[in-house]
Amino acid sequence: MIAAGSASASVINCSDLDGNLGDKVTPNQGCQVLEPLDGNVNTSLTVVNNAEFFGYSDWLFDGKYEDTNGNLINDPDDPATIVSFNGDAQSGTWELVVLDFWSNFENLMFAFKDGADTNIVAYDMLNGALGGAYATPLTAPPFDLSGAGEDRDISHISVFYRNGPTKVPTPGSLLLVGIGLVMLGWALRRRKDPAPAATA
Repeated sequence: MIAAGSASASVINCSDLDGNLGDKVTPNQGCQVLEPLDGNVNTSLTVVNNAEFFGYSDWLFDGKYEDTNGNLINDPDDPATIVSFNGDAQSGTWELVVLDFWSNFENLMFAFKDGADTNIVAYDMLNGALGGAYATPLTAPPFDLSGAGEDRDISHISVFYRNGPTKVPTPGSLLLVGIGLVMLGWALRRRKDPAPAATA
């Protein structure tokens, strides 16, 4: 089992596994599973960043939805504020609550968790998506559910996001700054040059 603070956690792309996990949550631009497949690791921020889901170690935690009597509800202790889920522990829909999310942030990730014989299944949602559908990705295959059926209920869905990249000035802005610096240099040089002497 991988400890919560382990630096050796690794992920595997869903496309490298049986079970078509990549199709379970849409629209997405990537799907990964924490190894080992039967690790039963929790979706803590430390685990997510140490495992570098989708190549990033700077994920931020928003909140989570959890299974309560077969229905997914917003966790009162860690409420999600970016998205809402409407459905049960097997399937449903999701939608952005913060409609200008993509103007301010780069990535949105949903991390699905169940329990024994499974591990975290995470989806990097398609940039610009406003909503979509989900179905439990905790299935056999790829997980060995040992006679417990082919689909496990979702215990909870944790929502993570990443800030956008630092804005780099556009070439037009750089040109204006350059012209301003040249003019400043010219003005300072002109002040240093003594006035020519008057001729008699």
